[in-house]
This record gives sequence, C-alpha cells and structure tokens, in this order.
Amino acid sequence: MVTSRESQARLMLEVSPDQYLRGAIDLHYHSYPDMGLGVRMRVEDVQALEGARDMGMRGLVIKSHLWPTTGQAYQLRQRVPGIEVWGSMTLDVTAGGLNPWALEMGVAQGAKVVWMPTWSSANDLSKANSFSAYMKVWFPTMKEYPVTPAAAVDSGGQLLPQAKAVIRLCKELGVVLSTGHLSVTECLLVAAEAEKVGLDRLIFGHPFSAGIGATREHMVEMARRGAYLELTALNAFGEGDTMKLMAEIAAEVGADRCVVSTDCFRNWPPPPAEFLRMFIARLLYLGISGDDMRIMVQDNPAKLLGLPPIVSPS
Repeated sequence: MVTSRESQARLMLEVSPDQYLRGAIDLHYHSYPDMGLGVRMRVEDVQALEGARDMGMRGLVIKSHLWPTTGQAYQLRQRVPGIEVWGSMTLDVTAGGLNPWALEMGVAQGAKVVWMPTWSSANDLSKANSFSAYMKVWFPTMKEYPVTPAAAVDSGGQLLPQAKAVIRLCKELGVVLSTGHLSVTECLLVAAEAEKVGLDRLIFGHPFSAGIGATREHMVEMARRGAYLELTALNAFGEGDTMKLMAEIAAEVGADRCVVSTDCFRNWPPPPAEFLRMFIARLLYLGISGDDMRIMVQDNPAKLLGLPPIVSPS
C-alpha cells in the first residue's frame, strides 16, 4: 500500500490535501472544556470552528467524555456562521450511563452522535494504559469512590437489555452510534445487534487505539457487519506504524466502510482543521486514492449524519 518515492513526488506536484478538506466533516472533535478547565486544547472552540470554516470544512461534531455537548453546539452555531456544528453525548456515568432515557433526552436536545461508554466502560477501567488512568489523576476522588463499571454485557457474555435498547433507539431516532471504549468482544456483539435491528449508522470507535486493541481480523469482521471503521489522526500520529496499518486496512475493507476523523484532544495537536489536513496528506502519500479519500472524509460522514452529499471541487 505504501507508495514509492516517485509516486509521492508526483503527488506533491499534482495533489493538495486542501481539496479534500473542503466539504469535510470531522465526526470526533473534543471541545473545551471537556475534562475540566485545566486540561486545555490548542485553541478555543470559536477559533477551531473559524479555522475549519476558513479552510472550507463543512462541519464538526463536538464531543465530551463527561457531558452532552448539545448546549455548546447550539451556542456555537449562533457565534460562528458559515459552518455546521453538531452536538453529541457519551453514555458515561456522568451523563446517565448506558441508559435509554438519557440517550432519548440527549437526542431531544440535538445530539447527532452517541458514544457507548468510554472512560467508565468496564473495558477501559480494567486496563492500566486506558483513558480512565488519566481520569484518576485529574479527579482524585475516583480513587476514594470507585466508579461502577458500565458494561454492555452480562456475566454470561450476552448484551444487556439496556444496551439493546440503546441500539434500537439510535435506529429509531436516526442518530449515529459509536462503540466508544467497549471491548472488542462487546463491539462485535453491538455490531451483530445493530445488523439485526437495521442500524446502519454504527462506527467502530478508534479501533487502532491501544485501549481497544482490535486486530485486523476484528476490524474486517466489524466492517463486514456494517460498521464504519474510524481512522483517527490522534492514533495515526502516535507511535509505530499505525498510519501505515490504517492505509492498508482501509484498502482491504474499502473506503465505503471507513471514516476519517481527528479525535482532536489535548494541547499538542494543531487545531482540528489543520490536524485533519495533515492526516489527509499522509494517507494520500501512503496510497489512498483521491476518490477514496473524498468518500471517507466527506461522503460517509455526511451520510451518517443524514445530510445530502455535496459536489466538491476537484
């Protein structure tokens, strides 16, 4: 999948990542504040949106691990014209947990993307290198008053009724469901249930992250069951050959089963539009075609959000 130096040289002359950024939608941008005022982002949300608008992006979905972002999205739409911004919610214990009525309330306020539990998932809490390890530093009371893990399965390994209800509600309400930080086993069960009830807006959340630990076989199976694999810039610019692996798996499962997002978080990445532009460029140099890139960064996110496709300039 990795292209030759000659091919990359021609790409530098012929292709600009900016053309794929125009009309792009980032389905996974962490707003500020997310994990408290002390955990800063590179820029404030207004600056992030203005930059994305000025670089031609269609919109951003803002995420928080703690609370629904629907109120933030509503206010930001008034402050930054010329770009779409959508709210979301994560079914962590702070927002009601794996709870159908919490989901219904969030969607009533405008949530377009719903994440299964992240830091409070049983999978995340069971791992030393997980996101919840950060949480225990930021919020020391978690050590004194342990979080009750939010599992999607029962002791027999079957999906819990509330997990099934969440999947069914996402189908009925027309919103996107991401698997969050669930274990691979839980994700496969969620995908099977989504396939059963006809939910075609399922994202396998950042499967390349160490906290999920999905294998190539797991990702292929999730895509086969109708899930979209999420390729995130945050994982891609980490250690090892993750970006190369992303390009290879995207080629294997097909662009129509992938979405490209940033998972823009913390203060080291550039603002989301620039982070996404860098990611697009690297994937192009690794052999992803322009047509496939447009599908993953423009068409698929729009389809998931129920938006009409746009004709992007070539």
